Amino acid sequence: MSIFGTRPEIIRLSRIFPLLDKHFEHIMVNTNQNYTKELSSIFFSELELRKPDYDLKIRTAKYGDEIADVISKSEQVILKENPDLLLILGDTNSGLSAIPAAHHGIQIAHLEAGMRAYDIRMPEEKNRVLIDHLSTVLLPYTHYSRENLMRENIHPSKIYVVGNPIIEVIDHFTPKIEQSKILEQMKLKPNDFFLVTAHRSENVDNLEQLKIIFLSLEKIHKKFKKRIIYPMHPRTFSKLKKQSIPNGVEIILPLGFFDFSKLEKNALCLITDSGTVPEETLYFKKPCVTIRESTERPETIEAGSNILAGLNVDNIFNSVKQITSINPEWSWDSSLGDGKTASKVINILRSKLERRKI
Repeated sequence: MSIFGTRPEIIRLSRIFPLLDKHFEHIMVNTNQNYTKELSSIFFSELELRKPDYDLKIRTAKYGDEIADVISKSEQVILKENPDLLLILGDTNSGLSAIPAAHHGIQIAHLEAGMRAYDIRMPEEKNRVLIDHLSTVLLPYTHYSRENLMRENIHPSKIYVVGNPIIEVIDHFTPKIEQSKILEQMKLKPNDFFLVTAHRSENVDNLEQLKIIFLSLEKIHKKFKKRIIYPMHPRTFSKLKKQSIPNGVEIILPLGFFDFSKLEKNALCLITDSGTVPEETLYFKKPCVTIRESTERPETIEAGSNILAGLNVDNIFNSVKQITSINPEWSWDSSLGDGKTASKVINILRSKLERRKI
């Protein structure tokens, strides 16, 4: 059984799902936390994925309701289907399905294990630590994450470094990414615009923090005289009534994977609070500035493609100015793996299930 619920999970699992279907009796469970078409259903059609077996329609208006719904509804499915193993990717609230799975003695494999920002203020940090310590198989992307797990006394025999699944997703869909007409539709030229994503609760739920983001974008626009494209998450869009949009910042609806990837490949620089975007920009060899106080992906900083700017107007501006002045010849393989994650995951899961039967 695989349980997932957000755009990044669907994208990163998209080359693993077909192999799960081929080699196992695979039950797909969508918690459906990203309930809008732009953030959920479009990715199933674009990425050629079958319809999930279950759609839990998790309530997301309040934190307590969401967590309770994930635990209660995933437990119902787990008890009904009695899977031998549960596969979870990442650190979103859908991953808290590990709690009822562990309670009922189900093996849990956690893909993207071991990421740590060492910032307990982040909701995702709490989730990822909990999921890791409930899991029986841990599948980190990097040796950096493996070391984090071992420092927390998780035995090395449970840990397998598999690389980042985004590489083979991008490689598989490169022809469709290249076919995207988003540049023509928006009348954009390569390396002549900034691309922004900002949706984290600590950034956009706080109006003062959101104001800092827009002031930073305004200063960047005045300096570079380039368009700033901001595909906006519904979380952020709901806050705009109390926030003025500076000149040069163009708010658009969330994009599908192909259109967004085409923009990533052609942007002058990415400005983001996402964890996954810096991975993608490293692969595309595009400069990235992360507007957060901490990150669970230090490998992108070590690779040289990403600066952690915090949430300060001058720091964000200076980081953008600095990283866009560098020749973007960054190497991604030591940080992102070899692009063969899906087959590794399938082999590891098979070995765990076969050994259980002995």
